[in-house]
Amino acid sequence: MQIVILDKNDNSAKITKSYLLEAGYDDLLIFENFEAGFEYIKKQPEIVLVDITNLSEDELKKVQEIKNYTQKFIITSYDFSTDNIVKALRMGAKDFLPKPILRDDLIRAVKLVENYRQNEKLSEIISVYSNKGGIGKTTIAVNLASELANVTGEKVALVDLNLQLGDVSTFLNIKPAFDVGYVIRKLVSKNDIPIEKMLEQYKDTGLYILSDPSYIEQSESITPQLIEKLFAKLRQVFQYIIVDLSSNIDPNTLKILDLSDKIMFTTIVNIPSIRNAQRCLNLFKSRNYPKNKVKLVINRYMENDEITASDIENTLSEKIYRKIPNNYFTIMEAINRGVTVWEVNPNSNIGSCFREFASDLADDIAEESIELTL
Repeated sequence: MQIVILDKNDNSAKITKSYLLEAGYDDLLIFENFEAGFEYIKKQPEIVLVDITNLSEDELKKVQEIKNYTQKFIITSYDFSTDNIVKALRMGAKDFLPKPILRDDLIRAVKLVENYRQNEKLSEIISVYSNKGGIGKTTIAVNLASELANVTGEKVALVDLNLQLGDVSTFLNIKPAFDVGYVIRKLVSKNDIPIEKMLEQYKDTGLYILSDPSYIEQSESITPQLIEKLFAKLRQVFQYIIVDLSSNIDPNTLKILDLSDKIMFTTIVNIPSIRNAQRCLNLFKSRNYPKNKVKLVINRYMENDEITASDIENTLSEKIYRKIPNNYFTIMEAINRGVTVWEVNPNSNIGSCFREFASDLADDIAEESIELTL
């Protein structure tokens, strides 16, 4: 097994090499020149250790590309602030080691990534849900998915599981060749077509769409077991899977909610919606969801509304995770043109909001994926 050490600091590179030799790893290559090391990494070595201390912006951008050549790479740095650790994990690293590197920490990290298998890629299922219709779930799902692809550089799947009244393909003005019913049938028949080939890529971006069934009656054959099989397959390819759900509470919806790593539970500011939200949050509690799984999102929020953010938090006993501003004209222009709000007006309050939403969510997921012991 070949391990490449990319470190401009000759002394620390040699120390890292000596630790690995002592542990029985003998196929080691050191590169002090970043460009030469990066070119070699394109040959897809088994494991890469790269030090990001004092790298230029261009070099840091190339570090983000390493995940295209190997999923087994570790980032090191003398800057081990929380922000830097999160940045490293956002780049796709499987671990972060503060420098100076301790021998036991290094060997533990290498053994961890050594046992990592490509088909066990850790991904995140994020469902956008409300138990009341007309809240704007699809708008949030579409724009959050698009911005996650933009800010992370990862492949993002947007799955429309509003099985009877889905609108994702309409919102993005696409006519996909395949839908979720077709893909599930192919999975059942053990078809070997790569699943990303059955999703529709949105323009030239990292966003891939799986639309709702073409005919309502096709949704009747989709079961919780088949949904679980579908998401197991999607997890192998996509770092983030955004799900636009219907408002129904049925076996399929409950299966997706249970499978989800995060639920963006969405409501708006009026008394009926908040009462519905309270009932749904009680349902989540009864299913013993982890504390950080459910995130409260307020859509069409206005600062001068009679019901304040504090009123909502006190009533629901839940902190607001994100407030989406009320910008009717930008949203309607995006829907009518079949594009994202960022494409309509990136400088609008709602365009900036979705980009910050995606960036913060990616950071939160990265932070939760490691134990910060520093």
